[in-house]
Order: sequence, then C-alpha cells, then structure tokens
Amino acid sequence: MKTPSLARVLVVGLCLVSIDVAAARAQTAPGPTPQRPDLLGIYPGMPPAAARAQLQKRSSTINVMTGISDFSLSITDPTSPEAIKVYLTLPPNDQAVWMIQRTQTFTAQNPMSQNALLTALREKYGKETLTNDRGGGGLNVYWIYEPNGKLLSTADMALTGCKGINFINYARIGPPRQPNTLEQNCFRSFFAVTATLNRGGPELLGSYNVELVNLPYALKAATATGNANNAAADQGRRNQIEKGDQNKPKF
Repeated sequence: MKTPSLARVLVVGLCLVSIDVAAARAQTAPGPTPQRPDLLGIYPGMPPAAARAQLQKRSSTINVMTGISDFSLSITDPTSPEAIKVYLTLPPNDQAVWMIQRTQTFTAQNPMSQNALLTALREKYGKETLTNDRGGGGLNVYWIYEPNGKLLSTADMALTGCKGINFINYARIGPPRQPNTLEQNCFRSFFAVTATLNRGGPELLGSYNVELVNLPYALKAATATGNANNAAADQGRRNQIEKGDQNKPKF
C-alpha cells in the first residue's frame, strides 16, 4: 500500500479547513440584500465603511459619530435641523447596515408641508403600499418590498404594526425565543420604508421620521449574535465551575 505524500496530506487538510470555515460563515452570515431601496444612498446590507462615507457627505463641518452598533449625524442648523442614524449588525456577523432613520423638525421660519414630503417620497419610492392614519395629527405611510427589492402594491395591513426601532435590543442580544404573532409576521416579511408624519396643522408638518429597515435580514444576523452570546455565557459558566472545582479548602 502506498503512503500518501506529505503534499497530498496538506492539500486535503487545507480543503477540510476551508470547508469548515465556509460552513461556519454560512451559519452566521445574514446573506446579501438588494441595493435598492436606499435612504440617502444607504441600504440594508451595506458595509459600514461605505455607509459611513456616504453619510459624511451630508456635512462638511460636522463629523459622523461612531458607536459599537450604530453611527449617526446630527445637523443642528436651526434653519434645517436633521438627525440620521444608521444601525449595524454585530459579531460574529460581518458588520453591515440593517436600518437607517432620518428625522427632521420644522418651525415657522422653515416650514414643510405634508404634500411636499409625500411628493418627494413618491418620486423616490413610488406609490405607497399601505397608509395608516393614527389620528391626532399622526400619519404612517409604508412602502413594503419583496426580498429582491421589488415594491409591493398591496400587503397585509397587520404589517403596519411593525417598527424597526423595536428590534434594536434584539440586534444586540438575539431575537425572542417565543415571538408573538405580530413579531413573527414582522420578522418574516417586513422589508420596508416607513414615513411617520407628525402634522402640526391641516397641511404643515411639525416633524417627520423616515425609516428603512429589513427585518428578515436583521433577524438572521441577530440570531447568530444571540447564539454567540449564549455560547460565550455558557463557556463562562463552565470556566467558573472548573475554577471552583479547583479551589478546594484545606481541613
């Protein structure tokens, strides 16, 4: 019988390592997302460096502020204040954008009408999928997308209960083990642009918030993060027990 050559053994070993690495990445990578829709040129799945550079284009005088799981830009110009925040997936995933929010407020010196905002949004995203008038001056408008980025003309009205902001803690610690019915629907299919209009009168806005979020994408990343957190916590407990077993008193 021939003994395998060292070179052949090394090649086989490297192949096995490559397969293991690929399998591990496949378990944690949330997968690609389409580059449209975008908000201010930033889209879910965009690498952080590219997204941060895109956001910095909004101001030549104010720097983007960077955190562990997000980065933001606050423009405090009283004539046109705005706040933009970009949320990122966390390790063991390769970090990427999963949600973008933009908020603007208005005064008598810098008014914006509901018609002006909705016209701009429809020019960017097309005819909205759903509308939900909350009363008391509040209005939510939704553009909901298929996983490939195609805009839906109709969707389940229950999706108007989905809010990307409610997922922020889940992105850090992992999704709930037993999501309720609304959460299940949101996690499964809420890839959307939502405009929340706070009307200061019959025609003018007091403020608005526009949010672009891909919750199915965020869920995959959050699941990997939660699993990694749980594994680390379990290992920490095992280490403590092992250390405790070695700490025998003398009698």
